[in-house]
Amino acid sequence: MAIDEWLPHYQVSAGYSVLVHASEEKTYAALKRANFSDLRIVRSLMRLRGYRIDRARIPELEAPDGGRGSFLELAAVPRREVVLGIAGRFWRLDGGIVRGLTPVDFADFRCKGYAKAVWNFALAPAVSGTQLSTETRVQTFGLSPTLKFRAYWLLVGPFSGLIRKAMLREVKRMAEQPA
Repeated sequence: MAIDEWLPHYQVSAGYSVLVHASEEKTYAALKRANFSDLRIVRSLMRLRGYRIDRARIPELEAPDGGRGSFLELAAVPRREVVLGIAGRFWRLDGGIVRGLTPVDFADFRCKGYAKAVWNFALAPAVSGTQLSTETRVQTFGLSPTLKFRAYWLLVGPFSGLIRKAMLREVKRMAEQPA
């Protein structure tokens, strides 16, 4: 999976999945069309954290710099996987987001005192449709950011899970609609 290429080593991960009763093609098309910023829980929780989600469509590039608001698209494998990345000091009130990274910059990013995260949507064939999953991985750089992130994740992790589950449900809803 492409997520393994972008962040093979990490301290924290969380994953969720849903069975979509639709083909991989239809599920991927729904993923591409989904505008997650239309989901109230996503919009509310992401804005509360200070993240820009104005371009929440996956995976076509809409921003000139390849960004998706605060998130950077790292990989898109049609009908298989989309990988997004973000770097910062997530435990700070403003999120401490590092802006302007390219995929190459992101791959090389290892600044002490910071963390970087990758997040994917992956599709796999299932007996009665498509297994759609999402995983979030976080790598920290240094003892202090590791401790700060773990404390932050205790508070924020459950809400991150709510966001990811809402996104999966939205793609499922869209993919399972009659043509």
